[in-house]
Amino acid sequence: MAVATLPTAVVASAALAQPGRSAGAPATLRILTFNIWLEGTAVPDGLDHVVETIRMANPNVILLSEAGAATKAIAEALSTPEKPYYAASSDDAGIVSAFPIIDEADLPYAKKAVLDVHGREVATYAAHLYYRNYATYLPRGYGGGVDEPSEFAKYDWNKLPDGPVLDVDKVLEVNADSGRPDVIGGIVADAAGERAKRRAVFLGGDFNEPSVYDWTAATGSMFDHQGLTIPWQTTALLRDAGYVDAYRTTYPNPVTHPGFTWPSDNPDKAVSDLTWAPEADERDRIDFVFHRSAPGVELLSAGIVGPRSSIVRSERVVEDTGDNFLPIPEHWPSDHKAVLATYRLAGPPPRR
Repeated sequence: MAVATLPTAVVASAALAQPGRSAGAPATLRILTFNIWLEGTAVPDGLDHVVETIRMANPNVILLSEAGAATKAIAEALSTPEKPYYAASSDDAGIVSAFPIIDEADLPYAKKAVLDVHGREVATYAAHLYYRNYATYLPRGYGGGVDEPSEFAKYDWNKLPDGPVLDVDKVLEVNADSGRPDVIGGIVADAAGERAKRRAVFLGGDFNEPSVYDWTAATGSMFDHQGLTIPWQTTALLRDAGYVDAYRTTYPNPVTHPGFTWPSDNPDKAVSDLTWAPEADERDRIDFVFHRSAPGVELLSAGIVGPRSSIVRSERVVEDTGDNFLPIPEHWPSDHKAVLATYRLAGPPPRR
């Protein structure tokens, strides 16, 4: 079971009054979702580079994947006497916030923290979904680490001897067996309780699954999609539940703004450490920030935080797209790119 960073959350409970802001004034939320790759240990001084990246992006809420104990360390590194940060951690997903944490909970593959944002209560979820049954590799001719008893399990992550899988129903069956849609369904159900308390809801993380908005007819001849249109279930579930994809809403064209977050280039690592399908174009957008559509929550902007280059067929390739890449430090600590979304949170605090 995931263990919360209770001492940090206890500090939060003593700091609910934030001078200089009147209750009910509009607030800006800058939410960063960031897979920090093995708790920031995959590159030399990786955790320092994670902290440097966060400082440059200047979020006030950070939704972490592969974070573990690093969640609390990041909050401590960011904190100053004048501006503390708060942490809610698990053995994987974690949340760091410039706003006090008034409640937290562990969910399957996810962490929840309820924040006090200048008198408003905001529910945030960081999710790191199951990485196997990576069904997006099947159309690209790779096994995707599929579990038993699937017919593809014997291939593990290796190249498929019969080539790409072009049966969309088979791809979706493997994807459903990952449990990812069920996990997000559980988060949506939990968030319904938060919404009943008049709390705004935000969700982000590494989904290990592409978006329903990205594998479309328009991209069928691109990125080794093999002409397929695939309604990936996890993001389709969020769409149908009224959740808004920050990046794809800001940049609706997946051809000109694919927004790839995986696999990111990382000049400090060998290409072989960054690719799992070395002869394919495995690029996908699998890291997301969502908000539940609600009065008083306005999406202002979104961008990619990470190198402009990606790995394509074992080559480092600079993205020639219209994507909004934001500044990063010299050394990148991850094999993913991060996503930053900015929101305006308006309206009075909820009545009690």
